[in-house]
This record gives sequence, C-alpha cells and structure tokens, in this order.
Amino acid sequence: MMSSNNNSNVTNTSSDAGLTQDFSTEPNSSSIISKFNIPSYTRILVPHDGKETSDKALNHAIYLSNLSGAEIVILCIVQDVEKFEGTSVDISRNKATDNQDDFRHDIKGELVNAMEAKIKQCTDAGSKGKISYRLRTGHVVREIVNVCQETDYDLIIMTTTHLDSWLHSIFSETRKIISNIRTPVLIIH
Repeated sequence: MMSSNNNSNVTNTSSDAGLTQDFSTEPNSSSIISKFNIPSYTRILVPHDGKETSDKALNHAIYLSNLSGAEIVILCIVQDVEKFEGTSVDISRNKATDNQDDFRHDIKGELVNAMEAKIKQCTDAGSKGKISYRLRTGHVVREIVNVCQETDYDLIIMTTTHLDSWLHSIFSETRKIISNIRTPVLIIH
C-alpha cells in the first residue's frame, strides 16, 4: 500500500528485523536527484569501428539526440593505417618538437566517404540533429581519452562485447576508457 504523506519509513522484515531506513521525500539542498542535476545533452560522442555493433550505439545516439537536440559526433579511430587501401595519409612532424609521437596524420579517401555514408544512414533513419565526424589515428583507448579531454561531450555511447565474463570486462578497452575520463558513458551490449 502506498502512502501519500511525505515521510516514508521502510522496515526490513528479513533477518535484520529492527533496522529502519528513512526514504524521506522532503526537499533537501544536498539531494543528488533534483531538477537542477538532470543532465541536458548538447554533444554526444559515438566511437565507431565500422562494425554493426557500433551501429547499435548510433541508434541509441539518434534517439537521445532527437529527444535533446544534441549533436552526434562519430569518432573513427584508425589503428593500423597501412591496412587501408584507397586512403591517403599525409604525415607531418610538429616542428615544435622532435618527439617521434608528435606526428600529425590527415586521413582522406575511403574513410571520409565511409563517414559521410554513415551520416546519411543516420539521417535516413530519422536523425533530426546535427551529425559530424572526427577521424583519428592511434590507439583506441588513448585517442578516445584525448578526444574527451579536447572537447566537452555530455555523453559517450559505445558498445562492448566483453560483458560476458567478469575477467574480460576488467581488461576490456571500454573499462580502460571509463577509468580515464569524467564523461558519462552509456554502454550498449
């Protein structure tokens, strides 16, 4: 039976009888759930590896974007640049440093065409908001963390296939990303 008063006490009837929890509904300035703490989405990041599982994340992003008006940013990270035929990669060294890791990679060709086609698919599926893409080269975890540090995203929607065992989930790339960013993440399995 539900009570209409503002203060509700729930008594545990299990072996811990006698313990009482207070679920007060009176307003409290330190309350975590409040109209002031409900997020609004303006920019959603969706890492996409070109696989169908990543399309599931895009479907969720389209839905949330249509509700909130948020821009969807599709992030494609190329780990093995030499595997892509029909794609040119311009590599230039940052003149400010002599560090081997400070190379700038510009990706053109088939990857750009694939991202443009993915945006068209999202639009055809009913996306009403702005959709853009970013192409990066490097290690997936490092690049997603870097992109999150460079730009403020309100939400990241990504997929994982490693939730079937606790051991896989501990060492998954998704877990490594979550551990290194402050942006909320919606994981699609």
